[in-house]
Order: sequence, then structure tokens, then C-alpha cells
Amino acid sequence: MGFSFEPGQFYGEAQFGMNGAAFDIRAQVATGCEGDVQVHTHHDAHFVLVLSGRFISSARGARDSASAPTLIFNPPGTTHRDRFLKGVGTFVTLSMASRTYVDLSSDVALARDAIAIRSADAFASAFRIAREIRNLRDPASIESYGWELLAGAAAPCRPDCPPDWAARAYQSIVDRATEPLLKVTDVAADANVHPVHLARVFREAWGCSPGELLRWRRVDRAADLLRRSSLTGAEIAAEIGFVDQSHMNRAFRAAYGIAPSAYRRQHVSRIQA
Repeated sequence: MGFSFEPGQFYGEAQFGMNGAAFDIRAQVATGCEGDVQVHTHHDAHFVLVLSGRFISSARGARDSASAPTLIFNPPGTTHRDRFLKGVGTFVTLSMASRTYVDLSSDVALARDAIAIRSADAFASAFRIAREIRNLRDPASIESYGWELLAGAAAPCRPDCPPDWAARAYQSIVDRATEPLLKVTDVAADANVHPVHLARVFREAWGCSPGELLRWRRVDRAADLLRRSSLTGAEIAAEIGFVDQSHMNRAFRAAYGIAPSAYRRQHVSRIQA
């Protein structure tokens, strides 16, 4: 017999998030081994945006082992064993109470079964949420993106959904983000497209440029090392591909709203407590 999960509960460690009137939104890191994930049921409706790792999902339209980026919608009462290959991955969840879902169903044609979302509009809204949830500077905007995500998920799939090469380019940036000499032109060359075309498709699909995604992934890696290692700021900057520590500090403050040193004090104190 499977487990029963409450709203906002997942096989993952929440790094940050918000719980507003309509949505519970969390940025999470997969925890445990792949074999630790058991069959379980979610009482809430929720989206899962896979940012890194390979995600194994039973959702209709999902591949057996889908690379990031992947966007899944699960209606209330979904029973599954969705998990990350080898237990490694990062993801963002947006959950809503089943009552909210029922109220919406009279106005918005959301899926009745788990489904992999292909809408470019939904992807763009999900990525805006993933970026903004890190610093919570504007909760009202984040909530607005949540409603946009729902609207995009209900809309028919646009004919300009991201092509396969764009997904491969995304994965290339995720895999190679810590290479100090990696350039957007390198990613475009690997995808066999012009950098201008790469930038345009990225912006349409995920609401960000390839360079912004590269900086985002490096900053997330910096946050992980600040929490879990004793490396100095300069060592972390060198480890993850920033030009120097000041470059990392500017990017980190822009993403998280605080300096790396303050972030480390907060999270190390929390772990010790």
C-alpha cells in the first residue's frame, strides 16, 4: 500500500519557497536513492518543473526517462512512483489544494490525468516562477505567474513548442555550467544553430536567455556549496566557473537578494540547529 502525501509534500528537500493564499511553491533537491521512492498518492494538484537530472514519470506524454527541462501536471488524487534516476535532480513544485482545483475546473480545462505539458506559454511561466522564488522580492508577481502557468497548461499546445535541439542545448548548459570557458556560442555550435536563433528560441520557450540560464545554474551550485561545504568564497567561485569572487557575489545577490556570506550564515545555523 502506498503513502499518502499532503499538499506541498514530495520526495525532496525544500531549499526555499512560499505558501500563499492559492499556491504552495517550493524549489527542491531530490533526496535519497531512486529505490527509496515508493508508490504514493498526492491529495493536491501540482506542477513539477524538472530543472536538472533525469525524471522518470508515468504522466501521459512523458518519456520513460525525461531529461530536464520537463513540466508535469498531476491532478488531485494522482497515484504514481515518479522519481529521479539515481535519486539526483533539482525541481520546482507548485501545489494547489484540491478545492482550488475543483473551483477552477468550471472555468479552466485542466487535465484530468497526469500529463507532460508541452505549451511554450506554460514553460515560460514555470521558469519565471523558478527564478523569482529564490528571493521572494515580489510574492504578488510570483502568484501571478502561477495563474499564468495554469492558463498556459490549459491552452492548446502552440505550434512553436521548443524543438528537440533546444532541449539538448538546455541540458548542455546544465551539464557544463561549471566550465569557466563555456560560452553561449559553444552551446549554439553544439546545437548546430546560430546564437541569435538559440537566444530567440530560449526566450520564447523558457522566458530567459542561454546566458541567464548559465548564470542561474552557477549561482544554484554556489548556494549548494555554501550550505554543504567549507570551501571559501574564492574557492567556490573558481570551482563553478565564475571569473572571480566578486563576479559570483554580484550574481548571487541578484538571484537571492543577499550576499553569499549572509546566505551561508543563515543556512549553516539552520543545519546546526
